[in-house]
Amino acid sequence: MSKHALIGGGTGFIGRNLAQHLTHKGYDVTVISRMPGDKRITWHEIEKNGIPSSVTSIVNATGQNVLDPSRRWTPGFQQNVWNSRINSSKTLAQALKAAPQVTSFVNLCGVSHYPPSESKVYNEKDKVEGFDYMSKLCLAWEQAAQSGGEEDCKR
Repeated sequence: MSKHALIGGGTGFIGRNLAQHLTHKGYDVTVISRMPGDKRITWHEIEKNGIPSSVTSIVNATGQNVLDPSRRWTPGFQQNVWNSRINSSKTLAQALKAAPQVTSFVNLCGVSHYPPSESKVYNEKDKVEGFDYMSKLCLAWEQAAQSGGEEDCKR
């Protein structure tokens, strides 16, 4: 079976570089995009038809850029940031249920669920809790990625 990666957010900074790296490593790469095109599939197609049968790995690097200095943190922008991460993660997690050929699913998330500290070094075993917008976003983002079922997230 050939290696075929599906990348959500494949036109962004991380996704674009990951796609290039995987291509150099011999992967076929398809990008999930809002716009159809060569080596692309739309989010609507994923929702309607599921994960293409040739896909063996999925990486979700989707999300509105939160470091865009030209954007104000209005309630509308915050909703765009939230939806761009939560909705894409849920879509992929749900589609993953019907894609047994997929052996890996990576959903990028932030580290903002740890409170800022000048001395504490955090790791995966530290308690996470929603204390502000970004921490609540990270928690909901991880939950959305696991909405396909815990067994799907452990492939």
